[in-house]
Amino acid sequence: VLQSSATNYLRAARLLFLHNARTRLPFGGVAAFYQALQRGGGDDNGRPNPIFYVSSSPWNVFRLLTDFFDFQDIPRGPLFLKDYGLSADQFLTSGHRTHKLEQIDTILNTYPHLPFVLIGDSGQRDPEIYAEVALRAPERIRAIYIRDVTGDERDAEVAALATAVNAAGVPMLLTPDSYAAAGHAAEIGLIHPDALAAVAAAKAQDEAEGLLLAELDD
Repeated sequence: VLQSSATNYLRAARLLFLHNARTRLPFGGVAAFYQALQRGGGDDNGRPNPIFYVSSSPWNVFRLLTDFFDFQDIPRGPLFLKDYGLSADQFLTSGHRTHKLEQIDTILNTYPHLPFVLIGDSGQRDPEIYAEVALRAPERIRAIYIRDVTGDERDAEVAALATAVNAAGVPMLLTPDSYAAAGHAAEIGLIHPDALAAVAAAKAQDEAEGLLLAELDD
């Protein structure tokens, strides 16, 4: 949901320490897309779909994230963040893959009657983690959307994973933005087709505001 520049450590640190919830940038159209996913495709008797946020970000950014969600109109949902450092029951923090898999398994086991959509980006290990989940329980996963934030070499790796996942019956797409993911979601009934116009408009507005903030930051 939030542009963190996780693959660029210096920029990520600068964003964390020098920006707040009102100056951090969302990925274009993400709020409108998640609102559409929460509403669903129109056949759920008006009950909102729950959204769970799993991240390897530390717990000390919890307030930043919740303020960011509110400011950007991103639907609230339970946050599964990561413990860092030493404690009475932890010597070293778990790795990104271990943390995310454990949290996803917890959610799937807690809500065994729910199917899920998995959304991430290509910058770290989300494609590998989500592919493992989908191949282990394809009946639980409706779709996987991976936002493309990397170059050709990494894209080829994600495409190879998608081939295996698609063969198992789970659509896994590498998408340039939220609008592309929303288009597929509308095709398979995850969101109402009428929501696409709102996602497109929100994407354009977010990107325009992002350019303005970037110019002010420079």
